[in-house]
Amino acid sequence: MLLGIFIAASSAGWAIAQGAALRVPDVPYEPTPHNVVAQMLRLAQVREGDVVYDLGCGDGRIVIAAVRERGTRGVCVDIDPQRIRESRANAAAAAVAERIRFLEQDLFTTEIREATVVMLFLWPEVNLKLRPKLWRELRPGTRVVSYVHDMGDWKPQRTMTVQGRYGPRPLYLWTIGSAPDR
Repeated sequence: MLLGIFIAASSAGWAIAQGAALRVPDVPYEPTPHNVVAQMLRLAQVREGDVVYDLGCGDGRIVIAAVRERGTRGVCVDIDPQRIRESRANAAAAAVAERIRFLEQDLFTTEIREATVVMLFLWPEVNLKLRPKLWRELRPGTRVVSYVHDMGDWKPQRTMTVQGRYGPRPLYLWTIGSAPDR
């Protein structure tokens, strides 16, 4: 019994020392295809002056594209330190790092009130769990776009189909303040 506790504690200490996430991420890392990123920005009508948050940012490609192509500011949020390191490196390579904040945090506890656009590529149960936070913290008029998964009975304002890695996939758009219920 004591040996098992020692091994578990040692493993956790080693993982933290290696820069591993303090808990298992809610979804595995799968990058959003570049063509889908462009369609997400278009669907949300991302424009200069927006603050684009990507909850579960992966390599940062959505926020980097918004900053580079649309003149926004952005925030990359991911619980996995490797993803945040990769996002920072990609933003530096694209010469947009000074306009992006990188937060190694849990998306359920991250402060998101500043967002005017929120991008998601999460699993259905994570979207549903996140929905009350979005409604509670985001200002009316904030756009939320999700790739592949909806928000249950929260009806989207608009949907479109895009060609994903595994065939046609949906994009959903909601605007905070226009949803019928919380």
